[in-house]
Amino acid sequence: MTLRPVSLPAAAVGLRRFQVPINSEIAVSQTFAMTADGLRGVEFQPAAVGDAPSGTLRYELTEAGSGVVRQGELPVARALSAPTYTVEFAPIEDSKDAMFRFDLVSSPTEPASGIAVWATKGNRYSDGVLQINGRDRFGDLAFKALAPGGQSDWARLTAMQSPPPGVSSRTVILAALAAYMLLSALVLRAVSRMHN
Repeated sequence: MTLRPVSLPAAAVGLRRFQVPINSEIAVSQTFAMTADGLRGVEFQPAAVGDAPSGTLRYELTEAGSGVVRQGELPVARALSAPTYTVEFAPIEDSKDAMFRFDLVSSPTEPASGIAVWATKGNRYSDGVLQINGRDRFGDLAFKALAPGGQSDWARLTAMQSPPPGVSSRTVILAALAAYMLLSALVLRAVSRMHN
């Protein structure tokens, strides 16, 4: 039996791509449903447009029901230094199954100019939506949520850092393996009885 890795929220740039500028009049957001614990960053694809890049972008990560959980600023020039940029922040331990909104806006004190982000028309990511100035649009930001939860359940179990006091990781793994084997034997026995 092979355990598949957890699929993290993401939308690649598609054929129907377009750029959304970010400036003092336009803010861009993407909503997404997180599929793993430990959300630690969001990657997006910036592009230089129009004016010479200047100013500062603000990012905010908002969790539904909890408000803003992470925020910060980044210079426009730094965001444009590579084809993708990753906003990294302290991991959100209980992020699995939560709805988030990732916002990119211009700083009010150092307005951003000369920057846009890539998006794609259509429904590339089904558990969220692109928003421009707070209004839903038929498209998705080119983005990727980052978390260590992109591992299989087995990999997370073997990498477990703090088992209960007095119990080693090896004991927990062996107990899980024994339980799996016992259940497999019971299922095989039931199937063989049905065919006899």
